[in-house]
Amino acid sequence: MNKLQAGATAYQYFLIIILLAAIAYRGGRDFLFQKNELEVAVTLKDIQEIYPAATNFDQNRKGAFDVYNLRNNKIGSALLSTDYSRQYGYGGLVPLLIGIDDNLSITRIILLPNNETGYYIEAIYGDKFIGRWKGMNLKDAVQLQVDVISGATHTSKAVIAGVRQTASSVTGSGASLTAETNHRARVKDILFLSLMLFSLVMVYKRGMAKYRIIYMFLVLIIMGLILNIALSAQLMHRWLLDGFTWRSNWQSSVIFLLAFATSFAGKRKFYCNYLCPMGALQELTNHFTPFKKRKLPARLMGITAGEIYLTLIAGALLIGFAPGLSYLEPFMFFSFRIAGTLLIIFGLVIVLLSLFFTKPWCSVCPTGCLLDTISYRKAKNTDL
Repeated sequence: MNKLQAGATAYQYFLIIILLAAIAYRGGRDFLFQKNELEVAVTLKDIQEIYPAATNFDQNRKGAFDVYNLRNNKIGSALLSTDYSRQYGYGGLVPLLIGIDDNLSITRIILLPNNETGYYIEAIYGDKFIGRWKGMNLKDAVQLQVDVISGATHTSKAVIAGVRQTASSVTGSGASLTAETNHRARVKDILFLSLMLFSLVMVYKRGMAKYRIIYMFLVLIIMGLILNIALSAQLMHRWLLDGFTWRSNWQSSVIFLLAFATSFAGKRKFYCNYLCPMGALQELTNHFTPFKKRKLPARLMGITAGEIYLTLIAGALLIGFAPGLSYLEPFMFFSFRIAGTLLIIFGLVIVLLSLFFTKPWCSVCPTGCLLDTISYRKAKNTDL
């Protein structure tokens, strides 16, 4: 990578950083490089989701919220999970409000305002997950084995850990608080790290092109179906506002840093070409389709469709309009067990288009446009 290319790449990233800083500031972030811990507030409306007859509440000496009705009779208590631990999901902190009676049995659990995707929250509420704790004593809740929800792994793990940590702290049980078996977690971590190493081998070692299809299958299975990891506009927007949530999104952070670093080493579209599950799905469809493939028209007056889409999203965020970013990209398709019908159709349409066109989503993808850098040849002919 020569000085000209490095300079052009650095200049493009400088412009991107200015744009991202403006979006972060417009979203309410006071500090660009650090942010104070979020204070979780409990309102009467929150309390009434557990105790509809509640008219007031106060916090007792032990930290629990005692709840009273119109006649000022105590009707129950509630525990705020963030008073005992801070558990993070895919989009950040996941605070819980846990209702308990005088016998320390759980009456109901609700999630307080958070940044998790709507489909994840819908999957959490149900008899097969959050409803399993209803009527259970706090001591038993510590030991209850609850399976994480496939497709909403980070969110469900945060809820499980939040309930267990709160119950353990209140009862003083000191029991194990692991939300997922160490064996299962280790297998996932090994798969992820092995794929990261394999991706670098694919990029830098000559003669690896013959293994491309096998590698793409691994990306689809590991990144898409097992881990459900994809860099997205929604994820990066949450990073801008709340910072990197290392405890729950360390894999996504590693991928982002790798993509950023390899771009300065002269490798364009590292994430798009080697780690994106939607890119892998399109490439595999392209490879096995019997139809002749064409390229979608991806430019308008010299501007790519991805640049137009990214500009529209950035413009909306800058003027204060926060669209449902998870609905603007098809990555929820890999969480098909919990994703809504429209997002499943979104993904299927891309697969269908891939039968006739070369990587149709990649020509529009705003995340790929953001991560892309100036190529060597473009930089070589650029007058600075």
